[in-house]
Amino acid sequence: MTTIPRVPHLVGTNKIVRLEDVYSEIGDVCGISKLDGPPPADAETASLRQLITNGTIRRATVTLTNKKIRSVYMVAANCPKVGALETLAYQSGLLIKTAHFAQRITLG
Repeated sequence: MTTIPRVPHLVGTNKIVRLEDVYSEIGDVCGISKLDGPPPADAETASLRQLITNGTIRRATVTLTNKKIRSVYMVAANCPKVGALETLAYQSGLLIKTAHFAQRITLG
């Protein structure tokens, strides 16, 4: 099994976090884009845990066409668009079959 490299991504407009490099096709729907070149002037780095705790991003569960289950992160403002992830390419030719959020959310 190969691991997907983690590279800097821009979450929203001003947060930089290291995520797996799978957001090339689904980044527009998720509100996350790969950081190419210098970061914006007002951007600050954050950890994934911080962004989840303060509600900036949420974790969606996606099922791929090969029946594997993966997690992707979405900006909270883009959460109503989770259904738009279906039929988009995830990685290396795999398509997303279903996408949803967990019904129960543990608030920390």
